[in-house]
Amino acid sequence: MNEQDTPPPRRFAPTSGEVRATRSILASLGLATELILQVLDYAQYWTVITTERIDHVTILDEDWDNHFSAVEHYLWVPLHLGAHPDSEIPKMREIEFTIVSHDQGWTTEREAGPYETSSWFEVSRCRPRPGMPLPEPADDDEAYANIEQVRRDVDEQVEIFPRPSQEMEPMRRHCPEMMKVTWPRGYRKSKPALDEGTHAWWLQGNQVARATSIFEGEMVKRYRVVWGCAANPRWEGNEGAGRGEGFVDSLKDGDRIAVWARAKRRGWENHIFGVRVVVRYTI
Repeated sequence: MNEQDTPPPRRFAPTSGEVRATRSILASLGLATELILQVLDYAQYWTVITTERIDHVTILDEDWDNHFSAVEHYLWVPLHLGAHPDSEIPKMREIEFTIVSHDQGWTTEREAGPYETSSWFEVSRCRPRPGMPLPEPADDDEAYANIEQVRRDVDEQVEIFPRPSQEMEPMRRHCPEMMKVTWPRGYRKSKPALDEGTHAWWLQGNQVARATSIFEGEMVKRYRVVWGCAANPRWEGNEGAGRGEGFVDSLKDGDRIAVWARAKRRGWENHIFGVRVVVRYTI
């Protein structure tokens, strides 16, 4: 394994009971509640929600089609933070994503940068409709071309919120096909000209044609992205990672995070091996 791909040590994550016990200890020393909360926040003594999926899923262009576009819903992340006994509202501080994936392993676009890719991941903020079950990931016979098509089909079950900023994220701008939504040729409903990324944040692009020989490197790469919030303005990632602007601050208790795997344009593939999402929050 390359040194740059070695994962960092797992951070200590206190349970909610441990956080409350620590608060009680500090309160017994005579510290005010407001000061206690500031101390714990400064120390990043946050509890976590960890959600992961380990399944090999492949998105590929079987028809070698210039019109190819596909989205796979890979993971739901539930945000059930729970109320504090004193009616305090938990606050999300950061989200850490770990993605294990690669593209098709080759490219004819020799002038492209290492992350000018059409194989990538996105996330959306979602909320189930009252009394409605969450839709299951689509099977191969119900594949979707884009997130706007997904929204139309699942709107009675779940609301997918728009990204607050209307400015297109820079990772989508390297070619016209990546900027506009591609509708299936046989799609019978209206096909409005929409921008990609209207209802999703760019999370991570696969490195283009990474290590095509097992003797020269590893094709499967581990990506790590950390998004903070206004109160914890932290970001970690490589040049293929999205900035996540406004994402953490937009989330509410009871929401779901949808992690989407994407591939677009002829010949592009996305091979997903696993995704882990760690949500850190105060209580």
